[in-house]
Amino acid sequence: MYLHYNDYQLRISLDLLNILIVQAGATDDTNTILISADKIAMDTIKTKAGVLYDLTAELQKTNDDRNGYLISLALSIALYEVYMRSDDEEIPPKVIKNYEDALDALDKIANGKDILDLPPKIADNGSGTPGDGETVGTMGNGLRRLGSQKKRTHQM
Repeated sequence: MYLHYNDYQLRISLDLLNILIVQAGATDDTNTILISADKIAMDTIKTKAGVLYDLTAELQKTNDDRNGYLISLALSIALYEVYMRSDDEEIPPKVIKNYEDALDALDKIANGKDILDLPPKIADNGSGTPGDGETVGTMGNGLRRLGSQKKRTHQM
């Protein structure tokens, strides 16, 4: 798991987190729900940020070695997933806003409009072997259309 139980106290008191987990029907231990929420958050991040960045090494890190921005994004997504087991009226607006902001930030990262402090993904150059091609540009200026003409404006 990338997120640890104590990471959640950055966004929610651990007592309230435990109440939410019990309300969700967890009978064994809190880890089942938190593992599911962590998996959803990490899969979302890998799907979006993994377009331009190599996340393999980052997701294997533990404790203070982890990227703080990724922790923040993962917490927003995972906490929303924990709240999804409650009634809609019980989800605080800030949890919904944080979730939507995290998805917007990941969309910007996937499109190259925002950058992460992580190594860029290395293309496989068509051979199927990672690392034998060029790195993907992640300068924060958006994805580039190389060798093409400017878009037409249809104005005279």
